[in-house]
Amino acid sequence: MEPDFDFLSVSFFTKAKVYPGSVGTFRYRFERFSWPGKEDAHIQVWVYENICFEQAQQVETETFPWTPDGVRALRAWLETKVRERGAEPYRVPFPGHP
Repeated sequence: MEPDFDFLSVSFFTKAKVYPGSVGTFRYRFERFSWPGKEDAHIQVWVYENICFEQAQQVETETFPWTPDGVRALRAWLETKVRERGAEPYRVPFPGHP
Protein backbone atom coordinates (compact mmCIF):
# COMPACT_ATOMS: atom_id res chain seq x y z
CA MET A 1 0.00 0.00 0.00
CA GLU A 2 1.57 3.29 -1.12
CA PRO A 3 -0.20 6.10 0.71
CA ASP A 4 -0.61 9.43 -0.97
CA PHE A 5 0.11 12.38 1.31
CA ASP A 6 -0.17 14.95 -1.51
CA PHE A 7 -3.32 16.36 0.12
CA LEU A 8 -1.13 17.85 2.86
CA SER A 9 -0.49 21.52 2.10
CA VAL A 10 0.08 24.72 4.04
CA SER A 11 -3.65 25.48 3.81
CA PHE A 12 -4.69 21.95 4.87
CA PHE A 13 -3.45 22.61 8.39
CA THR A 14 -5.81 25.58 8.83
CA LYS A 15 -8.78 23.16 8.98
CA ALA A 16 -8.18 21.94 12.54
CA LYS A 17 -5.69 22.41 15.37
CA VAL A 18 -5.37 18.63 15.83
CA TYR A 19 -5.88 16.15 13.03
CA PRO A 20 -5.60 12.37 13.55
CA GLY A 21 -5.51 10.09 10.53
CA SER A 22 -4.55 6.68 9.27
CA VAL A 23 -3.67 4.71 6.19
CA GLY A 24 -4.86 1.23 7.05
CA THR A 25 -2.99 0.31 10.23
CA PHE A 26 -0.50 3.20 9.93
CA ARG A 27 -1.59 5.90 12.38
CA TYR A 28 -0.55 9.55 12.42
CA ARG A 29 -1.54 12.76 14.20
CA PHE A 30 -0.80 16.42 13.47
CA GLU A 31 -1.00 19.43 15.75
CA ARG A 32 -0.46 22.94 14.48
CA PHE A 33 0.96 25.78 16.49
CA SER A 34 0.48 29.47 15.69
CA TRP A 35 -0.33 30.52 12.08
CA PRO A 36 1.62 30.67 8.81
CA GLY A 37 3.73 33.80 8.61
CA LYS A 38 4.31 33.91 12.36
CA GLU A 39 7.85 33.28 13.53
CA ASP A 40 6.88 30.31 15.72
CA ALA A 41 4.46 28.63 13.25
CA HIS A 42 5.13 24.90 13.19
CA ILE A 43 3.43 21.52 12.92
CA GLN A 44 4.20 18.58 15.15
CA VAL A 45 3.62 15.09 13.74
CA TRP A 46 3.39 11.78 15.55
CA VAL A 47 3.28 8.26 14.12
CA TYR A 48 2.29 5.32 16.28
CA GLU A 49 1.06 1.74 16.30
CA ASN A 50 -2.49 0.69 15.40
CA ILE A 51 -4.11 1.79 18.66
CA CYS A 52 -5.53 5.03 20.01
CA PHE A 53 -2.96 7.81 20.41
CA GLU A 54 -3.47 8.05 24.18
CA GLN A 55 -2.55 4.36 24.66
CA ALA A 56 0.28 4.19 22.09
CA GLN A 57 3.68 3.00 23.28
CA GLN A 58 5.67 3.08 20.01
CA VAL A 59 5.46 6.78 19.24
CA GLU A 60 7.82 8.76 17.01
CA THR A 61 7.50 12.51 16.62
CA GLU A 62 9.00 15.27 14.53
CA THR A 63 8.39 19.01 14.23
CA PHE A 64 8.34 20.94 10.96
CA PRO A 65 8.02 24.64 10.13
CA TRP A 66 4.56 25.58 8.83
CA THR A 67 5.90 26.66 5.44
CA PRO A 68 5.75 25.11 1.95
CA ASP A 69 9.24 23.62 2.45
CA GLY A 70 8.30 22.38 5.93
CA VAL A 71 5.15 20.69 4.62
CA ARG A 72 7.17 19.00 1.83
CA ALA A 73 9.61 17.72 4.48
CA LEU A 74 6.68 16.54 6.62
CA ARG A 75 5.24 14.55 3.67
CA ALA A 76 8.66 12.97 2.99
CA TRP A 77 9.01 12.03 6.68
CA LEU A 78 5.55 10.39 6.68
CA GLU A 79 6.36 8.45 3.51
CA THR A 80 9.57 7.17 5.12
CA LYS A 81 7.75 6.20 8.31
CA VAL A 82 4.98 4.33 6.51
CA ARG A 83 7.63 2.33 4.59
CA GLU A 84 9.46 1.54 7.86
CA ARG A 85 6.36 0.69 9.90
CA GLY A 86 4.16 -0.74 7.15
CA ALA A 87 0.47 -0.21 6.51
CA GLU A 88 -1.88 -3.12 6.16
CA PRO A 89 -5.49 -2.64 5.13
CA TYR A 90 -7.58 -2.09 8.23
CA ARG A 91 -9.87 -4.95 9.19
CA VAL A 92 -11.96 -5.90 12.17
CA PRO A 93 -11.29 -9.48 13.26
CA PHE A 94 -14.33 -11.60 14.07
CA PRO A 95 -14.14 -14.68 16.32
CA GLY A 96 -13.79 -17.83 14.21
CA HIS A 97 -12.70 -15.94 11.06
CA PRO A 98 -9.08 -15.55 9.97
